[in-house]
Amino acid sequence: MKQFLKHISAFALAVLVLCSTFSFTINEHICGGVKVSYAIGIDAENCGMEVATNVSDETTMQQASCCDDVTTLIQGQDELPSQQDVKFTTQTFIKAFVYSYIFVLPSRDQEKAVYKPYVPPPLIRDIQLLDETFLI
Repeated sequence: MKQFLKHISAFALAVLVLCSTFSFTINEHICGGVKVSYAIGIDAENCGMEVATNVSDETTMQQASCCDDVTTLIQGQDELPSQQDVKFTTQTFIKAFVYSYIFVLPSRDQEKAVYKPYVPPPLIRDIQLLDETFLI
């Protein structure tokens, strides 16, 4: 069980490091104040209501579009923090926590000691009866 928890925590920390250094974009298509579609890493789907243009012989009129495309960039870390960047008080707390977790707190995975029932020594003579000493 303890090995299983170590593997799970190592995998979780690896995923955390990967996600913290990963950058991605979120694209949203909003039409009339309502979010129509969104996509991660690619362009969001269009709702089909493009800008209408009326072309006549002499004038060109453009109508305002009710649609909006919003792009959000989530920037990951370029460098991971080193041990020198962590404050002394944080280092002390982490060391004390790890020490107390590993060495002080009892582990539930330890096997319980099984003792055989106590067998008293064989009774050669009954000393209480010989000395006529009885507990009342």
